[in-house]
Amino acid sequence: MHKRKVLIIGEIYVDYHLDIRANGFCTSRLGGIFHAARSCDALNMEYAMAYYAPSYLVKDIDKYGLDVLNASNTYCLGNVDKAPNVMLIGQSDESGNQLYENILCKQAEYSYELTLFQVLDTFEPTDVMIFPGRYGNAKLLSELSDYEGRIHIDMNYDSDDIVGIDEINIQTVFLSTSSISFEKCFKDDNYNDLIDYFRKKNVCQLLVKENKGGSWLYDYKEKASYEAPAYVGKTIHSVGVGDVYDIAYISEVMEKDFAHNMAFASWISALYAQTLQQEEFKKNTKLISININDFVEMEGIRVPWNERVKYPIYMAAPDFDYINTEKLDDLVNSLLYHNFMPRRPIKENGQVDKDMEISEESAIFTKDMELLSECKLMIATLLYNDQGTLVEIGYYQAKGRPIILYDPYLKLNNMFLKKSCTHYCNTKSQVIEAVFTEISGMVKNEKRF
Repeated sequence: MHKRKVLIIGEIYVDYHLDIRANGFCTSRLGGIFHAARSCDALNMEYAMAYYAPSYLVKDIDKYGLDVLNASNTYCLGNVDKAPNVMLIGQSDESGNQLYENILCKQAEYSYELTLFQVLDTFEPTDVMIFPGRYGNAKLLSELSDYEGRIHIDMNYDSDDIVGIDEINIQTVFLSTSSISFEKCFKDDNYNDLIDYFRKKNVCQLLVKENKGGSWLYDYKEKASYEAPAYVGKTIHSVGVGDVYDIAYISEVMEKDFAHNMAFASWISALYAQTLQQEEFKKNTKLISININDFVEMEGIRVPWNERVKYPIYMAAPDFDYINTEKLDDLVNSLLYHNFMPRRPIKENGQVDKDMEISEESAIFTKDMELLSECKLMIATLLYNDQGTLVEIGYYQAKGRPIILYDPYLKLNNMFLKKSCTHYCNTKSQVIEAVFTEISGMVKNEKRF
């Protein structure tokens, strides 16, 4: 059992995965702070949940939280009325925007049952982990003004009324690069604005979760930054993996070694992404924990958020205005979501048509070749058997540069073409993971020299 005794505070939802189906039905399970609870259970930590939820969920919350996830207790801080707290999820693997839709969220009303004072007196936690909501963050923090333990806040959603509070000492602020809060706070390309902003908020540590590219931490006491890689396996879903990361990090299984605690948290969140089954997650977590020193030393994937735009990606494809480019457009949007820089030669340099002058054709060709040389990586998308895309692949392959071949319609039946590329992918998720893998290698090589 870990020495930490954690109180998790936040809302509880029903996660409804539109894109994960079993036996003909969409997959659903308890979400919100239940993701953090699953992490506590897998790590064998003593914990309790203080939550806001619709009344129809209370019996399920108690049964699943106490009987299955081994919570010490569950405390209903308040009810959510006029909204079901059902979260629709359109893209569970977060290869791009996850397309969350909180049903009827704008009409939700909150009523209060317990004060946080009562919960703190009963449970006596060493740590409080807050997931902000629309339930009244300022009120919650005011009730923690005399609390002497460690306070951690995951400022990813519904955090607007937290940023103005300066009186409370906060051990850790967690930010995710995919969150609205990060988008509002991130102003420069090296995190200096973020550091300065939270320095004024009595924060001890600022930890930025950079999705599939790893994580970065600034410690205000030591005035030093730390980083850790991500560990990417087969991703079934990415819902709640950041919450799982938070709990694994604050567990401090590696004592005061910040970078190794971050690496451990990356491993646990990666395991969570690989399954929807709690027992499997617990079994895999135990395996990591037993061999923890070996795992946290592994290299993993490290692509800092602010450096991704330095590695432009050449999008080889028949990107013509008379072609259905839906798959390509979706991939480009996902790359932008992850802060990469996809370059579309036809969109940028022009589209050749049969009535074009030779001089115009030559100008476009020259610009395309310059762009090919400028880019660090190629993604070739086979929308059909396009001659131009095949020539671009051959040119790039001759230069010895990495090529990701994306075959969304399963049209490729040529072994030579497949083997000429660095990665062959038929799903967008595979492409995104290949991009992180390749650019991670480039980042590491540049750091060596």
